[in-house]
Amino acid sequence: MQLDSLLRQPQVAECLRTHPIEDEWSVMQILGHLAESIPYWMDNCRNLIAATGKPLHFGRMLDTPERLAGVELGATGEIDELLPRVEGEIVAAAQAIRRMSPAELGKTGLHIRDGEITVAQVIERFIVTHVEGHLAQIQAALRG
Repeated sequence: MQLDSLLRQPQVAECLRTHPIEDEWSVMQILGHLAESIPYWMDNCRNLIAATGKPLHFGRMLDTPERLAGVELGATGEIDELLPRVEGEIVAAAQAIRRMSPAELGKTGLHIRDGEITVAQVIERFIVTHVEGHLAQIQAALRG
């Protein structure tokens, strides 16, 4: 995976816990966040798909304890444990998404900030675009 080849370079080890800019997460904190956030959003997708009746309310705030626990996991975790976990979550999410039917992808819920949103939009916004954004953040941190 792209993350593995990027983070397994010898010169990278020394900057995994460095904060590139004040109030910005380190590479390890980003990995911890991804290890927590990918399954969190996939669980939301599964709940939306399984729901019957009124659309479910879902989502969370930036200061939600479990979200912050993921960041802390990265701050204290080890790359040899965290990187395979993140890569496994990415693979598992991709496999699950590929199995979703058009009807499942079209199911809707009510996001706490964005209102009505489909499972497909949750996947695109909170998983795909989110992971891509954090990958760019990791790349920038390593260049910095």
